[in-house]
Parts: sequence; C-alpha cells; structure tokens
Amino acid sequence: MENVYSAPQADLSRAPTDGDPYQPRMWSVAGRIGRVRYLAYSMAASLLFMLIFAIFLGIFFTSPAIAGIGLLLMYLPMIAIGFVFAKRRLNDLDQSGWLSLLMIIPFVNFILWLFLVFGSGTPTSNRYGARPTQNSTLEVVGACVMPLIMVVGILAAIALPAYQQYVQKAKAAQTQQAAPAPSTDGQ
Repeated sequence: MENVYSAPQADLSRAPTDGDPYQPRMWSVAGRIGRVRYLAYSMAASLLFMLIFAIFLGIFFTSPAIAGIGLLLMYLPMIAIGFVFAKRRLNDLDQSGWLSLLMIIPFVNFILWLFLVFGSGTPTSNRYGARPTQNSTLEVVGACVMPLIMVVGILAAIALPAYQQYVQKAKAAQTQQAAPAPSTDGQ
C-alpha cells in the first residue's frame, strides 16, 4: 500500500535539457529573454505607456500640477517594468537579477544598458532556466525599428523648429519686399 502523505519522488536536481527551450511571455516576471526580445519588449512597453500618457494628458490636463502628479504616478509602473525586463535579460546572461538595481546609479546605468544590449546570453540552459526559443519575425522587426524611431525623433526635434524659423524669416522678408518704400517727396 502506498503512503499518500509521503514526499514526492521527483528528481529536482536535474536542470532542463538544452533540447527543450521555452517560449517567453512579454509580461512574465520570471524567465530569460535575449537581446532582441529585450529591445522589442522595452520598445513595445514604452510605446504602450506613451499612448496611455497621451490619453491621460488629453483627459486630465486641467492644470499642470494635476498632470505632473498623474504622470509621476504613471511612470512608476514603467520603471518597475524596466527593472523586470533588465532582470530577465541579466538572467539570460547568467547574472543575478539584483544587478538591475544598478540602473538607479547615473552613468553606471548606461554601462549596464550596453551590457544588456550587447552581451551574449548563455546559449544553453543555465541556473535561471531553459534557453528561450528563437525570436519571431515581429520581435526582430520591433528591435530593428526602435533605433530608427529614435533617429527620426531626434531629427524631427531638430529639423521642425529650424524649418519653422526659416518659414518665419521667409515670410518676414517677403512682406518687407512687398511693402511700398516710404516716399521722401513731401519733406
């Protein structure tokens, strides 16, 4: 007769084999994500939060104080999600997720970001779990679009004000040429 109160007899010391990768989920707290997923997930979360911020500002922008407090409260989940993505990426690099706290320190956070983006993850299973599956086409496109959006945004931030200033100067020069010259014969 088998004792129903006995401990399970599963072998928990065996790490997952390299032949069984897992499919990471974007909003999961545990698991590993590679470089491409880190960039794609970060970009998707940023775009989602920007959309939420825009809707929030459109509805509640009655005073700058209310908008500022609301945006501060809305940034807290975004910061938490950034820590979770960094932790998962560090787990892929076979490092402790506690290193993600380095994102708080100025200048060190940039070095950590470079490590997260350019460091190659463990190709096999490590102490944090099985290796993730291959990236989907959507994730690869998302990771490639992020730098493009950044460059276009920077160029737009520089070019649009310069173009508006040029248009104002051109209109001022045009009105100055069209205005009749002051007459000097009556004096």
